[in-house]
Amino acid sequence: MTFLDVPFREKDQAKSLGARWDAVSKRWYVPEALSDELDNFQKWLPQKSDSTGRPNQNSIDTQTMSLDLSSAKSSVGSLSSDEKGVRLSQVLNKVQATLRQGFPGGVWVVAEIANINTRRGHVYLELTETNDHGQAIANCRAMIWQSQATRLLQRFSTETGSDLAIGQKVLLLAEVNFHEQYGFSLVIQDLDPSYTLGELEQKLNKIRKNLILKGIYQLNKQFELPNDFFRIAVIAPPDAAGLGDFRADADTLQKYGLCEFKYFYSSFQGEAVEHEMLAAIEAVRSLHQAKPYDALVIIRGGGAKLDLNMLNIESVADTLCNAVLPVLSGIGHERDNTILDEVAHSRFDTPSKVIGFIKNQIIQQAKTAQTHWSLIENSSRLEVQRLHQKINKLNHDITQNSLSWVYRWQKRVEPINFDIRRLSESRVSTINHNIEALHQQINAEVVQKVKLVNREIGQLKEAINQEAQRAIAVQKQQIIQSIAFILSSGPKSQLNRGFNIAKDTSGKPITSAKDALKHQTIELEFTDGSIVTEVKQNQSIKE
Repeated sequence: MTFLDVPFREKDQAKSLGARWDAVSKRWYVPEALSDELDNFQKWLPQKSDSTGRPNQNSIDTQTMSLDLSSAKSSVGSLSSDEKGVRLSQVLNKVQATLRQGFPGGVWVVAEIANINTRRGHVYLELTETNDHGQAIANCRAMIWQSQATRLLQRFSTETGSDLAIGQKVLLLAEVNFHEQYGFSLVIQDLDPSYTLGELEQKLNKIRKNLILKGIYQLNKQFELPNDFFRIAVIAPPDAAGLGDFRADADTLQKYGLCEFKYFYSSFQGEAVEHEMLAAIEAVRSLHQAKPYDALVIIRGGGAKLDLNMLNIESVADTLCNAVLPVLSGIGHERDNTILDEVAHSRFDTPSKVIGFIKNQIIQQAKTAQTHWSLIENSSRLEVQRLHQKINKLNHDITQNSLSWVYRWQKRVEPINFDIRRLSESRVSTINHNIEALHQQINAEVVQKVKLVNREIGQLKEAINQEAQRAIAVQKQQIIQSIAFILSSGPKSQLNRGFNIAKDTSGKPITSAKDALKHQTIELEFTDGSIVTEVKQNQSIKE
């Protein structure tokens, strides 16, 4: 990596030639992939140059290949007495040199892709390794330079049927690289697609073994498919091409009321597959309890071979094994299968073949029903003709026998009818006599009751009058006492008790000492007469 001194006004020109911006050092640099084309960046190279006028190759990158620990120590001696230790760049250059000596060539590395980005043809990767508990135990950066990216990615895609993607486990040939500013990284030289495919098969075998040990691997296959389908639950990715192929026939069946389809959607790729798939299956199970489905269909349609790895999830397979209804799969791979295909009751290559099977079952049942209907119709017609003849014969026999029996019963019924009429008239006469007697008895009892009630009412009326008169007398006496009390509370009564009334010269009552001081003389009225007195100021009276 070679840094450049690019003025701000010339940054676009440098960028168009392939220069990159380093956010850490805030400088433009030439990527290693363009190290052979430094002449294009001549005007921005550092000023140091050799006798040829070319940039001095004894830059930091070249020095890191030649520095060793002894040179670092010797440099310490050349430092002033105030400086101590080795410069960080020298230590890191030594680390770089040591790594290149320890890994002189490429090394095959097994890792999982945690992130991937593409910039200007270069592919930048984040590699990781996890333990059995899913915890990351190693991470590093890696890159595929533009000069090799197209070839490696195209070969990987051709052999695996899928592009390089996050989550894939890969075997790659990488060159160990260490930079004093950007740290450790791997430069990828080659990829082994067969390893990635083998990892998929190994994962599939592990899931299959666990399901067999649990004794549920063949559990869903024990269901017996119905002879006819009326309600079917479908799990599929939204807007998938395979779903469109499936619905081309499914919508027609539903339109004519032959079969009802309920759709549940889930991702079939990415990190959300497990969560969304389990949620969709749980939704089917909940609705199945209220109104049962005949089958659960899981479809996806075509896709890359490595995409199948997204469906090899043990928790999803476990749930399908324990499903409460038969599962039909149509993932969309004719030669490859997923664990979902294996545990399903029936596996179909494509969604079109799933709906084709369902449609054929419905059509076959319809044809069978039509044949049975024809047999029933013909048999019913013959049976109706036979019964019609039998009914005609029975009708003729009944008609003949009924006339004979009617005449015979008429002879028997006439004496009985006479006896019934005679007994009925006698019975009616007796009942009428009893009713008349009861009527008279009821009238007598009612009259007696009315008399008793009238007598009681008279007694109550007299008691009420007496009580009312007594209450009036009591109230009258209380009123008289109240009037006497009121009269005894008048002014004259108060005068008789020793009180007097103060009045001014006009005869208006004076009610306070303060008002009395406003007059020179006041009149005091007693029970036996009045006197006029002179008013004097009393010091104890306060204003």
